Amino acid sequence: MDLKEIKQRVRKIEEISGDYEAAHSMEDQLHRAFIVHISKTGSTEQAKMARAILKTDKMDFCRCCA
Repeated sequence: MDLKEIKQRVRKIEEISGDYEAAHSMEDQLHRAFIVHISKTGSTEQAKMARAILKTDKMDFCRCCA
């Protein structure tokens, strides 16, 4: 992941922002992809923080938006 890819993905989210559910889903995917990227490439401290955040993916609770 690099700045070019991030900007492309942000642009796509902006393009579909009229479909707020799809835009929200794509936004969540971008956030998660960035956290995963940092967990693999960040400094030791950043990687630890990112891995700690990713633990919520394994938590069992209802994820819904209204």
